[in-house]
Amino acid sequence: MSELERAGVLSVLSVMTLASFLAGLNVRLALVGFPVIAHELGAGFDEALWIIQGFMIGSTIIQLIVGDLADLFGRVRLFNVGLLIFTLGGLASGLALSSHMLIASRILQGMGSAFLMTLSVTILTDNLPLGVLGTWLGVNQIAWRVGALLGLTLSGIIIDVLGWRWVYLFYVPMGFASLIWSMKTLREAYKPQQKACLDILGFLLFTSSLFSTAMGLTMMLNAAKWLTEAILFMALAAILFTLFIAHERRGRCKALDLSIFRNLQFTGGIIAQFLFSMGFGASLTLLVILFEALENYSASLTGLLISPFELSFLVFGVVGGRISDKKGFEMPTITGLLLAGAALLMLSKISAATSPAYVIAATILLGIGAGLFTAPNTSSIMTSVPPDRRGVASAIRTLSFNIGFLISLNMAVISLVQVTSYETATQLIIVEGAANIKENIVAKSLANAIAGAFQTQAAIMLAGIPFSLGRLILRRSEGKNAP
Repeated sequence: MSELERAGVLSVLSVMTLASFLAGLNVRLALVGFPVIAHELGAGFDEALWIIQGFMIGSTIIQLIVGDLADLFGRVRLFNVGLLIFTLGGLASGLALSSHMLIASRILQGMGSAFLMTLSVTILTDNLPLGVLGTWLGVNQIAWRVGALLGLTLSGIIIDVLGWRWVYLFYVPMGFASLIWSMKTLREAYKPQQKACLDILGFLLFTSSLFSTAMGLTMMLNAAKWLTEAILFMALAAILFTLFIAHERRGRCKALDLSIFRNLQFTGGIIAQFLFSMGFGASLTLLVILFEALENYSASLTGLLISPFELSFLVFGVVGGRISDKKGFEMPTITGLLLAGAALLMLSKISAATSPAYVIAATILLGIGAGLFTAPNTSSIMTSVPPDRRGVASAIRTLSFNIGFLISLNMAVISLVQVTSYETATQLIIVEGAANIKENIVAKSLANAIAGAFQTQAAIMLAGIPFSLGRLILRRSEGKNAP
């Protein structure tokens, strides 16, 4: 690689790393503070859930057309648009006057994040040699984790000193600075091989199906009042998704090109990631509820107690990428799923009397497993398809993670309200009400519900191992049959 080429690669890495750092900072800054935010905005448990998942929903709905939009307008240009939307969404979140305004702002910000997360991996794949791709994807992942770690440690301080709004406003100046740097640095490396074709109908069908699913699951939180409406929303979601699949199989323009799933290496990676996401998705939210509702810890202390997860993920994210580049993706992904599943099984044994040290040990193990799995699996997905399909591959990769995350989060919170009630769950997220929970009989039931949620997540996480193992068998079989 020449000096000029090396300088170009470093420029691309600087922009992608900075964007990943901001995304991680954003996600974790709000995580430990959501009980405070919900209280100050007068939100119920369902609205608090949407404050958490609104970002993921916004990110998910736009995934289907990110690839086509990038082919139409350019990957770098869309990446910069995503940075702008992401930053403006943060500004709107910090200025929100109600929970509904905050939810809408978070959805908008999630849409911006979709461009960043999908196109950053695509742009890195376009610009980096395959022999070092896993390593640099791991580094890019570390930037996200450094931002997440900083967010966890700063969030409580920001809330205590400046108020919750600065959780969102804190990174707005950095977002605009990143946009200026990206516009000056990035150059388009990929030339579309065919004219883009936007599937507007497919996009609308999928988006409507996702929103209907989210609304149905949210209404299940208060099933005593909204059970009929929840069933209707879920039925509508199933109908819309069926129409979406039928449309994608026949339509000329495809929001989701199902033919890519004929690639078994790609499909195995997507399924493994989906199951990983379902297993991992609700974990940190459950820990926040455990520490802040059951133990009555402050947002600052909660952030510090969760930080070991980010630290272990940070270290083993690089380790996983390096092993993947040298030995292949199979060993780190299988080991990562096994360790993450074991950590979730540890968390499934918690009770109201469990010591923080035990929980921290489990979260460290969870971080090790997640770090080993993520970069190698991402690298394997992206390199299993030709360059002209990396845009759609990256979009599907992000889509599978987001949907798995949303399912995990909703499954977990529904399990909580099954053992308490919607009204009690709402009281648990109000800061003033949390102090009394340890003296209430609900404490034991809530701890059991959290433990049960972790047990379900562990089973789902471990279910991803056969798909990573199957890809190893498939690759060896293809190697033997090669001429």
